[in-house]
Amino acid sequence: MPAVDTVLLPLCVGLTLLGVIATGFAWRRGNKGRVIQGVALALAPIALYFSGLLRLLWDAVVAVGSWASGIILSPAVWFGLALLGLCLVLWVVGALVARRFPATGRKAKQKSAAATARPTSGAVGGGTSPRSRTAPGKSVAPNSAPVDDDLAEIEALLKSRGIN
Repeated sequence: MPAVDTVLLPLCVGLTLLGVIATGFAWRRGNKGRVIQGVALALAPIALYFSGLLRLLWDAVVAVGSWASGIILSPAVWFGLALLGLCLVLWVVGALVARRFPATGRKAKQKSAAATARPTSGAVGGGTSPRSRTAPGKSVAPNSAPVDDDLAEIEALLKSRGIN
């Protein structure tokens, strides 16, 4: 039996016994759902041990520990960690800049040009533009600001109901 197993097996048995005791307390309180959960957690350490996953986890912890102990006096590792930190900072700053200042390239200009050249006819207005819905005697001022389609439809609906 390897040295790791002499540590892990008693540890798993102890954790399982603690889980069984805690499950017994839940049983006495009458909480059946917690009893089922307690049994599941009590069996988990033994299941991890027999499946070999606990040994895998143990080896991973030992590998990380040996790597961490080698970090202290290794300038190459510190340089690599510094570069990794710089990569992370640049990634976050790039995301913030992209969110704050949207793209202004050729595609963005094409999208804005397509949005302004869009026809103003809508399904709510019966196929007529908001400017043609004005009274025949009244005309829209040529120097007025461009009207938003949604606001024009809402305005027309309010006017049709007599609300100004």
